[in-house]
Amino acid sequence: MQLKLKPVYLLGRTWHVFPQPDLQLAVATEPEAILARVKELHRELRERLACDVAFLEPAIVRDASDLAALRDQLGDADALLVNVSTGGLEGGLFEWEMPIIAYAGECTPMMALYNLPLAERAKHPNLTYALDAEEVDAQLHLLGVRKRLRGSKLVVLGAYLCADRLPDPELVKRKLGVEFVNVSSAEFVDEVSRIDAKAAEAVAREWQKNGLEGSEPSWEELAEVAGVQLALERVLERTGAQAASVSCLELMYARGKLPLCLVLATLRDAGRPAGCEADAGATLTMLMLDYLADRPAYMGNLVRADPQTNRVSISHGCSPARMAGRDRPAKPYRLVHSHSAPPFSRGLEGGSGVTSYVDYGDVGQVVTIARLAADLEGLFAVRGEIVDCRDTICDRTTLTLQVADARSFVQHATGNHQVVVYGDYVEDLRGLCRLLDMRLIEPRDGQ
Repeated sequence: MQLKLKPVYLLGRTWHVFPQPDLQLAVATEPEAILARVKELHRELRERLACDVAFLEPAIVRDASDLAALRDQLGDADALLVNVSTGGLEGGLFEWEMPIIAYAGECTPMMALYNLPLAERAKHPNLTYALDAEEVDAQLHLLGVRKRLRGSKLVVLGAYLCADRLPDPELVKRKLGVEFVNVSSAEFVDEVSRIDAKAAEAVAREWQKNGLEGSEPSWEELAEVAGVQLALERVLERTGAQAASVSCLELMYARGKLPLCLVLATLRDAGRPAGCEADAGATLTMLMLDYLADRPAYMGNLVRADPQTNRVSISHGCSPARMAGRDRPAKPYRLVHSHSAPPFSRGLEGGSGVTSYVDYGDVGQVVTIARLAADLEGLFAVRGEIVDCRDTICDRTTLTLQVADARSFVQHATGNHQVVVYGDYVEDLRGLCRLLDMRLIEPRDGQ
């Protein structure tokens, strides 16, 4: 979904100043010279950008009549790119609600700070000043994430009750632009029953071939859960959805289905965020992080937080193999049982269904841990670092992360299920929160 950017050559009625790399100043006073300089500024910026952006026809604004005409020229533009090298800016433009990126030249902030000091920028939450192409790229990327969210659908499979941890569907649509599509567990079980057995067996054989030695699930379990995989893929295709929030406990306890953790992990690896336990809040967080980082996320229970070591442990069974990136080799996985359905056991023996153990023992790997608040007023996000990963019956991959302050982490956490993605995206999430009219909830040392 390509972002559409409208360049605006803001010429005004006065001189323009262009600081040069050799620390000299170039001043243009004649209209044609000013226009030529501004065009060159935009051309150079465009050549530096890495984002895949569609540039619309530029607009030239010299006076109020040009500004009024610009409104009629916006069409389906997603944002404006406006030069701010002039000595006097035409009033009214920055009051517009659409996103505006202000740019005065590569690493030359003088005129931008004349025209847009901090107090002025603070009045316009839609306005971002970019010092260089890197910052323009970053802002365009965030705008692209927002646009993708606004065009997304989330399948809500099974019962959905708006409790403290589950955001209201109408609020999600209004705030994020994501549309919920409801599919009952009965409908889904019927979909599973129509899956061709041979097609399911082919998927099961692929799982076996790619897994490490020591598989715990039986062939019958693998084939049954593979049918669930194909059925969920069908539902996503039929609804045009990009993600799914699955009430897996309902499917297991009320519909007699085996634990299906591997299905959700496999979908995430394929670029379709899938959350379990009907936790749409965690699934939406995964969707945001996937769009932002272009890699799958891990989701799990916060099973331990130790304020003495400032380590937190997050554990679940839906373990993507491509956490390092879809362009990187998949991590090895071992097919194992889940311990989330009766009869429960106290050891690794037993269990049922199909999940996987993935060793995320990339000690020192920086990660981002995040979760949306249920009221969508904020997003919890914090940096962490991998210190340990082990196979446990918490079910089953248990990831331990070093954080700055475990006590503060728990006090600020917006829910139990935490979402983890490789890489440091806290600042990116801060910018995305600004675009989505949210606040970033960030734990601090000793708070």
